[in-house]
Amino acid sequence: MKKYYADRKSLKFLRVFTFLLIICIIIALKYLLYFLEARYPDYFALAKITIPEIIIWIFIGLLVTAYVVFLMIILPLWYRSVSYALSSDEIVMRSGVFFSNTVYVKMSSIQYTTTVSMPLSKYTSFNFLLINAYGGRLVMMFLSHSDMEEIHKKIRTYLSSRGGL
Repeated sequence: MKKYYADRKSLKFLRVFTFLLIICIIIALKYLLYFLEARYPDYFALAKITIPEIIIWIFIGLLVTAYVVFLMIILPLWYRSVSYALSSDEIVMRSGVFFSNTVYVKMSSIQYTTTVSMPLSKYTSFNFLLINAYGGRLVMMFLSHSDMEEIHKKIRTYLSSRGGL
């Protein structure tokens, strides 16, 4: 039984991309605040701290907090916990941060597979393998390109050996 794990290159890419996105959102919110100050100078001259400023700063704080909690704490724990095991008769997926989740898929119940690769997926590891079986679907996420191709090839070989292709 060979084990596969989520590639951590995708975690690094998610962190950088999300950080840049949050910076753009913060700049847009600050621009909105300056626009409101220019549009309604009488309202902003009355109070030292206004309600729109409070709302925007709370929203910025929530964005930064969500980034730190999700992308710096929870997502790395998920990457450490997820594993895919492939044997000759079944596929086992284990994952979970707060609760453990184990999914078993019999090779004999697999109908077809679909590979999804994003642009530049060899560098970002945004490779997904969707396994459609009787009664459900298993999604193998954030695999390296070589692991995705290897798993897909093994499943195709099994399907062709049973006369499925």
